Amino acid sequence: MPVASFAPGILPGTDPLAWVGALEDELPAPHSPAVPELPARGHPAGLTGRATALLSELHTDLTSYGWRLTSGAGADHRRAASLLRADVDVLTDVRGERADSGTASATAPLTLFVLGPVSLCARLALPDGEKVLIDHGARRDVTDSLAAGIAELTARLRRTALAAPADASSAPMLRIVLLEPDYHRLRAGQIPTVSGYQSIGALPRDEARALVGRVLEQLRTQAAAAETESTDELLVDLGRAPEPEHVEDLFARSETRADGFVLPVTGMDAHQWERVAELVEAGARCGAAVLSRTELAAAAGPSSTDALPAVSTLAQRVRGPWQGMGMPPASLEAFSLTTAGAQAAGPGQLLRDAMARLSPAAALRAMTRVRDAAEALEDQRRQG
Repeated sequence: MPVASFAPGILPGTDPLAWVGALEDELPAPHSPAVPELPARGHPAGLTGRATALLSELHTDLTSYGWRLTSGAGADHRRAASLLRADVDVLTDVRGERADSGTASATAPLTLFVLGPVSLCARLALPDGEKVLIDHGARRDVTDSLAAGIAELTARLRRTALAAPADASSAPMLRIVLLEPDYHRLRAGQIPTVSGYQSIGALPRDEARALVGRVLEQLRTQAAAAETESTDELLVDLGRAPEPEHVEDLFARSETRADGFVLPVTGMDAHQWERVAELVEAGARCGAAVLSRTELAAAAGPSSTDALPAVSTLAQRVRGPWQGMGMPPASLEAFSLTTAGAQAAGPGQLLRDAMARLSPAAALRAMTRVRDAAEALEDQRRQG
């Protein structure tokens, strides 16, 4: 598998049609466009709102303190579901037209970003206003509902946006990135109650693993039932480099196994790179987020044209540490590059959110720069 890049998903603006077309044009196979997330359209279009739209047989509404479970779908829940359906319809139409016309990019992989169950339980409230985290039964119900909803969405994407062209031997790959930016805070007991005066107790390790594992298991089952010949990829983005606990819980165990992790490579030290090397030797896939907070902030500034690092600099952020450990160039095929992941970038903010604060032109420049870095890394891999 060649080194390639995948789109970040979260993007500026409010026009999904324009972004779907741009991503398909700029990220042809083996690179991967993404199902667009455009939070400028309001809370129902944001990461948490989209997760509530995926819930199966559970309803929510938006309150002054965030999203909460309700007995019936509120206006914001219906809006979130409507936006998600419309975005998938746009993606399906564009890809369908390209497949009919024989455009090569119709065979490109597709990346889907979804908020994971642990972080959703940290953000979603019960009807009385307290976090879902405090109730074991509610945590289980939300996780099962989210798993079913994601599986339903991926099944729809396979039927429509990922249908195999007539002259292809298999359907394009679907990469699913499970975003868990609150996983560490939850495990450490750092999630505040709705009042903000206290913290909710730490979630036991076994249950945190089981919640994520339930979603991964459902997605594996759904993919198997689809009898697709494509190879899906399930990555977990914890907002930081995986620690031994995460490797053991989310990769080493067959029943809760992801294919790998998204890595914030601009902040990783030598020990973390050594752990990544062990993961790759064990068969893991890695998404490498190669842009830093400072660089994305500069790209949003008034003089942003040349704010991004050079292609060679971005490629070296992966190749340099890899080469320094004596890893063979061929093993770089385990990496896919992207702009930014779910690492924290301030109170209540993720680094990936910075993509939505760029101008459309700057966001596109960031993605094409990362695409070019992936191609440079692939050239280096081939040359050995």
